[in-house]
Amino acid sequence: MLKYLNFNVLLILLVVSPGLAFGATEVAAADAAAADAAAAEDTLEQDMSYFYGFSFGNMLKDGGTPIIDIESLLKGLNDSLADNPPALADERRERVYDEVRARQVSIQETKKAALAEQEKAALAQGEINLAKAEAFLAENATREGVQITPSGLQYEVQVNAGGKRPSATSRVAVTYRGSFTDGSVFDQSGDEPVEFGLQQVIAGWTEGLQLMGIGDKFRFYLHPELAYGAGSVGGVPPNSLLVFDVELLDIK
Repeated sequence: MLKYLNFNVLLILLVVSPGLAFGATEVAAADAAAADAAAAEDTLEQDMSYFYGFSFGNMLKDGGTPIIDIESLLKGLNDSLADNPPALADERRERVYDEVRARQVSIQETKKAALAEQEKAALAQGEINLAKAEAFLAENATREGVQITPSGLQYEVQVNAGGKRPSATSRVAVTYRGSFTDGSVFDQSGDEPVEFGLQQVIAGWTEGLQLMGIGDKFRFYLHPELAYGAGSVGGVPPNSLLVFDVELLDIK
C-alpha cells in the first residue's frame, strides 16, 4: 500500500479594502485605479507565494530537512499544481516517505529530550529557590517592624494613612514595584495607577491589600506559595520569593 505526504500550509485571513465607485466623467481616473488595483493584485499574489514558500521552508526545517535540492522541489511543486502524476516510482516514493518520517521522529525525540532536561533543571532550581526563600523569610521575621499573618505573609507598614480598606471582592487602583531579594526589579506600574479586582491577583496581594487603607504604602514579602509557586512566570523563576512595594490609591 502506497503512502503519500500531506503538507498542511498555514492559512491567513485577508482583509479586502472596499472598492471605489466612479462617475461617468472619471473614466481616466477609473482606468488608472484599475491599473493600480491590478498591480496591487499582482503584488498580493507574489506576497502570498512568498508567504507559502517561507512557511514551507520553516516546515522543512522543523521536519529535519533544512537542506534540499531547490530544482527538484520546484519540479515537484509544479507537477502538483499542474495535476501531473508524481515523477517518482512507487518504490522510490515509499523510500522517501520512510526517510521523511524517520527524520520527523528524530527531531521530535530530540525536542522531547531537551524539554525533559529543561524541566529537570527548572525543578532543581525551584528547590534551591524555595530553600533560599524560606531562609530569607526566617531571618526577615526577626527584623523590627515586620509583621506576619497566619498565612505566612510578611509585611511592613511604610505609610499608615488610616483610609478605608478594601474587601476581598473590591476593585482597587494601586502603584507598585516588584523586586527580588537582591533588589532587582522584575515588574512595576510606573507613574500610572493599575486597576484590578482583588480576586484577579496572586494570593499574597489579595490578602495583603485588605490590610491596607487608601493612602497606605506597604512592603510585602511573599513566600512562593503566596506568589507564583513552582511555576516560572515571565521573568520570575520557579519558587521565587517576591518583594512588592505597594501604594493603595483608591477603591472602586
